[in-house]
Amino acid sequence: MTYIYNAGPLFSEADQKQRKLEGDLLRELGKDYADYFVANPIDLPLDQQGPLTGSIIFQTDNEHIQKANVFFFELATGDTGTMVELGMAIQRLIHGDNISVYPIFSDLRLVRNHASGIECPVGFNSFVTGSLTYHQIPTYPDFESALRAFKKSLAAF
Repeated sequence: MTYIYNAGPLFSEADQKQRKLEGDLLRELGKDYADYFVANPIDLPLDQQGPLTGSIIFQTDNEHIQKANVFFFELATGDTGTMVELGMAIQRLIHGDNISVYPIFSDLRLVRNHASGIECPVGFNSFVTGSLTYHQIPTYPDFESALRAFKKSLAAF
């Protein structure tokens, strides 16, 4: 089964619109596959009757993180929640889980300054970028590039 977890900040209107768009694109890509699920936190049903606590958010997201075998992470903003989710996925790699990780650094400074890769002077945390380079995980400059790479991997099946 292809079980996708899409992670990124959700605090601004622009973040929310982007995550919804990504979820729509991922679901559209999977419409021809029977065993395909997209866990997109912005779209997850949570109890809207009472306060939405951190415990509820963690419990819900963690359930999907543990089931997922494909991850998309928007990392350019340094959102701490997304970084924790990435760390949880990296830990699964360390434990030998067969998962695919698509980290996205959609930082316009990279393109504008003709900087390539994540080992550049834009200010990304070295521990975070090191976790990706250590595991030989390619990074992507935007969601569309990551989606194309994922689509190519689906064609291999």
